[in-house]
Amino acid sequence: MKINKVLSTILVLSVYTLGFADDSKEIYPFDDSNQEKIFLSLLDEIRCPKCQSSNLAGSNAPIANDLKREVYRLVRSGQTEEEVKAYLVERYGNFIVYDPPFRVDTFVLWLGPLLFFLLTLSIILLILRKRISNSKEINQ
Repeated sequence: MKINKVLSTILVLSVYTLGFADDSKEIYPFDDSNQEKIFLSLLDEIRCPKCQSSNLAGSNAPIANDLKREVYRLVRSGQTEEEVKAYLVERYGNFIVYDPPFRVDTFVLWLGPLLFFLLTLSIILLILRKRISNSKEINQ
C-alpha cells in the first residue's frame, strides 16, 4: 500500500514537472525570413538584464522571456533592427547592448577595463621597484 502511494506520488510529480519543461521554449513564427533573421540577430546582440553575462537567446530568466516576446512583437510590427535596439536602450539603458556607443556617459564601459589594467600594472611595478631598492640596501 505504501509503495503504491510513493509510486503514484512520483508519477504525479513527474507529470507535473514535465508540464513545465517546455514553457521556456516558445515558437516565434514569421511570415518573412528577413524578419526572422533580424529577430534572431537581436536575440544574440541584446544582453539579458538579469543574467548580464548572457544574451537573450541563451537566457531563460523571466525578464529575458518577456524581452524575447517584446522583440518579437516589435520586429513583427515592421521595426528595423536599429529601431528595436533604440527602444530597448531607451528603456533599459546602454548596458543592454553588447556594443554601447562611445559617449561621455558610456566611457567607463569602454575604458574601465583598460584603466583598471593600467592601475594594477602600476601598483605591481611600484611594489617590485620598492622590493628591488630594499634588497639593494640590505646587500650594501
